[in-house]
Amino acid sequence: MVPKRLRAPFDERPVARETTVAVVAVGAFALWIQALWSLAYRVTSVVDPDALAATDLGELAATALSNRAVLLAGIVAFALVHARLRGLPVEVSLPDRTDLPTVAGAAVVPLAGVAAVTVLASATGTTLAVLEGTYYAQDTGPLFPATLTLLTLLVGLPAYVFVAHEVVQRPLSAAGRPWAAVAVTTLLVGAIGPREIVGTGLPVRAAVVFLVLAACVALPAVAAHAFDSEWLPPLCAVPLALFVGGVLVGRIGGADGLAEGALVLTGFAVVAVAAHGYERTASPVVPAVAYAAFVVGIDAVAFAAGTGATP
Repeated sequence: MVPKRLRAPFDERPVARETTVAVVAVGAFALWIQALWSLAYRVTSVVDPDALAATDLGELAATALSNRAVLLAGIVAFALVHARLRGLPVEVSLPDRTDLPTVAGAAVVPLAGVAAVTVLASATGTTLAVLEGTYYAQDTGPLFPATLTLLTLLVGLPAYVFVAHEVVQRPLSAAGRPWAAVAVTTLLVGAIGPREIVGTGLPVRAAVVFLVLAACVALPAVAAHAFDSEWLPPLCAVPLALFVGGVLVGRIGGADGLAEGALVLTGFAVVAVAAHGYERTASPVVPAVAYAAFVVGIDAVAFAAGTGATP
C-alpha cells in the first residue's frame, strides 16, 4: 500500500497519478522484456530446435517459436500481475456492428500511411526495405517473409495491445479523462514505436529514461499540493515539457531522411487511431487491427521492394 502522505498530491489529480503509474509500468515492462529475451536465448540453446527441422525455413520457425513461447508466457505473467496490482479485471469485448466503420478506419489509416511513406521513399531515392533494414534476394518466395511477419505478430501484437491500451490508456480512461488517455497513449507509445515495444535494447538506459519521465510527470502535482504559489506548478512542469519535446525531436529529427521521418510519424498516427478506436469501442480488437495492418503493410511493401516487384 502507498502511504497516504505520498498519495495525497495525486488524489485530486488523476491524470498525473495514472500517467506516473503508467510510465513506471511501461519501464518495468521494458526491463522484463529484456530479461525474457535473455531467458529465451538460453532456452533455445538448451532445447536446440534446429535439430528438429529439416529445412532452413523450418529451422527459423522452430527457433523463433521457442523464443516466442518464452516471451508470450512472460507477457501473460506480467499482464496478470499488473491486473492484480491495479485491480483491473481482464476484459475482452468485441465491437458491434455500429463500430465497423471504426474498425475499418483502424485498418485503412496504417495502410494509407505505409503507402504514403512508400511513395515518398521512392521519390527520395530509397525504399521501405532500406528504411526497415530488411533485405531479400531477388528469388525469395513469399513464404519466408510471411513466416517472419507471423512471428512478429505472434508476440508484438499482444505486447502492443497490452502496453498501449491496457497499461497506459485504460487507467487514464477509467479516471474520467478520455482525451488525455488518447493523447498520453499516442505520445508515450508513439515515441517508443509500436513495433519496438518487444525489441531488444539497453535495459539500464530504459530504466533511467522511464524513471526520469515519471519524476517529471509527478513534480508539478507534488508542487501544486505542497505550495500555495500559483506560478510554481507551471514552472515545475517545464522539465516535463522539455523532456517530452526532447524525446519527440530526437525521435523524429533523428530519422535519416524525410521518408524515415514520415515512417516515424506514421507510427504515431497508428497509435492515435488505435487509441481513438479503443476509446470509442472499449474493444482491443480495434488496436489489434491497427497494429496488424501496420506490420503487414510494412512487411509486404518491404518484401515487394526488396525483390524488385515495386520500383
